[in-house]
Amino acid sequence: MRKVNSTLDDGGDFKKARGFLLTYSAVVLALWFFGANLTAFKLMGTEIHLEHRTNSVWLVLACLNAYFWFRFVQHIPSGGFRFDEAMNQLYDRSLARAAVWRKHFELRKSVQTIQNEKHPTHEKTKFNRGHAYLTCYERLKEDRRQQPEEEIELHDYSREKRTEMRVSAHYNYTRAGEWIKFGDNVHLDPYIPSRSFTWTVKTYVMLKGAFITPWFTNHIAPLLLGALSTLIALWSWWQINHPNIAG
Repeated sequence: MRKVNSTLDDGGDFKKARGFLLTYSAVVLALWFFGANLTAFKLMGTEIHLEHRTNSVWLVLACLNAYFWFRFVQHIPSGGFRFDEAMNQLYDRSLARAAVWRKHFELRKSVQTIQNEKHPTHEKTKFNRGHAYLTCYERLKEDRRQQPEEEIELHDYSREKRTEMRVSAHYNYTRAGEWIKFGDNVHLDPYIPSRSFTWTVKTYVMLKGAFITPWFTNHIAPLLLGALSTLIALWSWWQINHPNIAG
């Protein structure tokens, strides 16, 4: 029971920290964008005019923004920077599609080879489509079965094991001049994409996931917005105090 309550509290603190960071960062960006006069403001209905150290207001805003930024980082749940289930599914589908595209000509060639080896020369074959699936889930299931005491997750695997795929080509063929309804498959050797290939796919997944899954907006976007607003506040302070150098 204590563990559950702690988890709930951590989740609440995370949402609060995120809310403070997003709200404060948005206010700082709005003040900068609209060129607000930071020498006067209202506090609980009372108008306050700043007379001393007005050239350091932006520095104070930057420091407060940095505080909320670090506070948010401290409350990000363990593993929060890793892909969640929805992002992993999107990554899996994207990797498989990219692998089929990458191996397209090799798949067609494999169908031609199987025609020469397996089917009579007077029969026909026709490449239908490529297919790929990741082997890491079979490995994960087997490792969990053999090591039930270990909490094995996808991120525990190396890049090679995480992205290894079985790529195959589905093709149709004729027998006695008649097309066989379900066709057959020919498999390539296990395919391990290169680092540049997987990072390209991962970049695409992060961009796409920013619009269709909550992982990016919950964990990454607040950090980017907080960092941007802090840098803008620092730059505004620098322009005010060092106009010649800034210009």
